[in-house]
Amino acid sequence: MVDVRRVDLHTHTHHSDGSMSPAALVARAYQKGLKGIAITDHDCVDGLAEAAAAGAYYGVEVAAGVELSASVGPEHIHLLGYFFDTAFPALRHHLATVRENRRTRMRQMQARLAAQGMPIELDWVAIRTPCRPHAAAALVEAGHVDSVREAFALYLGDGKPAYVPKPLYPAEDALALVHAAGGIGVLAHPGHFTAASTIQALVDMGMDGLETIHPMHDEPLTLYYRQLAHDFGLIETGGSDFHRPDPNEMLGKCTVPYGWLAAAQARARRHKVYAD
Repeated sequence: MVDVRRVDLHTHTHHSDGSMSPAALVARAYQKGLKGIAITDHDCVDGLAEAAAAGAYYGVEVAAGVELSASVGPEHIHLLGYFFDTAFPALRHHLATVRENRRTRMRQMQARLAAQGMPIELDWVAIRTPCRPHAAAALVEAGHVDSVREAFALYLGDGKPAYVPKPLYPAEDALALVHAAGGIGVLAHPGHFTAASTIQALVDMGMDGLETIHPMHDEPLTLYYRQLAHDFGLIETGGSDFHRPDPNEMLGKCTVPYGWLAAAQARARRHKVYAD
């Protein structure tokens, strides 16, 4: 019998740069007919307990996840961590440090915008993990630009006047941290801009998987990364990279088989065995 159950292994809540609470996101996943979901907020795990409680209510399996900012040499990447111990002290310390660094960076970008005659207001109580989309939304709200896309294109994108680079965190350290916490590490949305040599370097560091299914991956790119995953012996993950409800949202559309979630969990169990 064919298993028709589907899951989404890449979503964001208002604890990072999404718009929905963890419970509301899980409820939406249930309405979309999903069997499972991973909450992968940027450098933050604060929404996982609420999501798990909602998952128990709706019968939606919730996987512990996080999206870590990291680097391979000068190249910035994102790593998805799954099935780790959310209370692992070293992980908690790292995420607290990153959050403070993000706040410092956001204040620097805010100052740069003000110096260019575009002051913005940021709600530091509501913003749990500051990200550039928060500054972009504030630019729109203040009437300085017409859209978030314009904010990035003119001011906040890499190399633009208000851009402040993030501190580099070596991918090798990020993978070691996730493994020490009993989880696995997966390269997020490699897209058109991740060289095979970078993926090889990450594999040599112990990376576990590739996000092959993503809204930015067309069919040829998906097939390319699926072949790379096979060649390197990596698990595959995928999902909608959901942030907020909109007419073009991919939640419930950009999904992967339930078996991929089970394979990721099995890979994590191997790390736990070796750690013990």
